[in-house]
Amino acid sequence: MGKIQTTTQPRFLPAPWAEHSHREPEQVTVPIRVELDSHEISTESTVWRYRAPATAPASGRLLLVHGFRGDHHGMQLIADGLPEFEVLVPDLPGHGQSPSLRTQNGGRVEHSLELYAAFVEAVAHAMDLGEGDCLVGHSFGSTVCSAHCAASNRNWSGLVLSAPISNNIFRGRLLPGAALVDLYYRFTEVLPESAGDAVLRSTTVLEVMNLTLGVGWDDQLAAFVKDQHRQFFGGYSDRQTLLESYRASSRHTATQFAPAVSVPTLLLPGAQDSLSTSDGLRALRDALPQGRLEVIRGAGHLVHYEKPAQLARAIRGFVSEVTSVGS
Repeated sequence: MGKIQTTTQPRFLPAPWAEHSHREPEQVTVPIRVELDSHEISTESTVWRYRAPATAPASGRLLLVHGFRGDHHGMQLIADGLPEFEVLVPDLPGHGQSPSLRTQNGGRVEHSLELYAAFVEAVAHAMDLGEGDCLVGHSFGSTVCSAHCAASNRNWSGLVLSAPISNNIFRGRLLPGAALVDLYYRFTEVLPESAGDAVLRSTTVLEVMNLTLGVGWDDQLAAFVKDQHRQFFGGYSDRQTLLESYRASSRHTATQFAPAVSVPTLLLPGAQDSLSTSDGLRALRDALPQGRLEVIRGAGHLVHYEKPAQLARAIRGFVSEVTSVGS
């Protein structure tokens, strides 16, 4: 499986609303083999493993896939809320401590949605995941996981999509905000690299993002989210990979792949998610052969920060149901 070492300590402000104690992960280096569009990639990537206690009843493992510009830290409160499970969280290529993917001779490959979906397959293969285990994707991770499940024969017991990307953001009421974000990334692309990176890591941009995504935050929650974003939002490997990742995240939805997702699937959006619409979420649910929708009240798109305990309870109930059916 690869070498295991102790993770460095990030800064985590108190989060009493999460209702669970903090879990410490192990850093696991796993071999990755990806074949896509005649490219062969053989490398190592970083997965963070939260072990289940020895006293916990035997249960399947959970593979959690984070969103755009995040890394494994964003899934921390969800891992905390599921202490009886072994939880695995990879840093997606170009995010956190996973480098961008390269060909055997060191050449660049586009970090497309197909590449990220193939990466999830490679991680699942390396860690022998499948029957009895569940896949969880948050935000862009929901699109990555949907694309993976549509293309793979891996026999997951279930799929959970947190804050799922159901809508084309360049249509309808989501268009004005999406157009501004798109202009921002296009602007950073034409700047010299150092200037582009400075704009991409701008604290002012982080503040605007927090204002647009936050829903009814009290001072403690606001401080927590802002601190997380300041620590980890700029942790990408290089500008080109980040811009490719942005295009992959903004030009695709989970709904595109839903008809080909054969496993039981639970959608867990926040009731006030600014990146989806009610009609879009229902369309995603209806397009899934085995889809269901549970709305998390009092949360927006950052449901993994705002309502982690509620999210964890919904995941626990769903996993218990689909794994008992499978057995």
